[in-house]
Amino acid sequence: MAMSASSLSNGKRKMKINSLSRLCGSSLAILVTVSLGGCVTDFADDDNYVSNTPGERFPIEYAKGPVTLQVETNTGSLEPSQINAVAGFARQSMSGGLTPVVIRRPSGGGQKMAQEIAYLMMQQGLPKGMVRIGSYPAAASAPIQISYVKAYAHTKPCGVWDDNLASDLRSENYTNFGCAVQSNMAAMIANPNDLVAPEPTTPGLGEAKVRVINRVGEYAVTSGSSGGGASTGGAAATP
Repeated sequence: MAMSASSLSNGKRKMKINSLSRLCGSSLAILVTVSLGGCVTDFADDDNYVSNTPGERFPIEYAKGPVTLQVETNTGSLEPSQINAVAGFARQSMSGGLTPVVIRRPSGGGQKMAQEIAYLMMQQGLPKGMVRIGSYPAAASAPIQISYVKAYAHTKPCGVWDDNLASDLRSENYTNFGCAVQSNMAAMIANPNDLVAPEPTTPGLGEAKVRVINRVGEYAVTSGSSGGGASTGGAAATP
């Protein structure tokens, strides 16, 4: 069957449209690829970034370290001042997370005082299993060493005053700017372990939730009914 001239014309137009569509699609894909490539090139290299805020230059970090107390053994028994120091040390060891307290006496003596210190610490609330007694090589006159490991928060040390602020006209933060604030914030953290992971939350009481939901429902019903009665009463009282 012979095709009409109009059919041939329509077929040619469709072929042209399909070719243009493929060309536009290819051009759009190339344009998107070039655009994305330009974005990656612009933002991939950021080696010249300089930290400007105190939190970036003096970050608060989590660390662990030993806390020690030395008790002299010259008297052979704990004196009142030593009793106060040991008792305070025991309470301090429980405030930053419970860790074993190690009492190390000199190998030449100090057994009696070490036992007194252990008993005094248990009186302050330390469990018996958390108090450990050991020794280290030293003469009998050497002090007894008490220690425990404590978690603490800290920043980089302050005290860099190299910049001459009187002659600096750049209006920028000086080197030591914000260090004291960050150090004070680190010192005020009660439990540095919260910097690593937050404390687990206790589940809510189911009975309390149900009680609150019931009260909200009762209030909605009461307010709706009372509102309707008041409006009806007002309408009836109007002459």
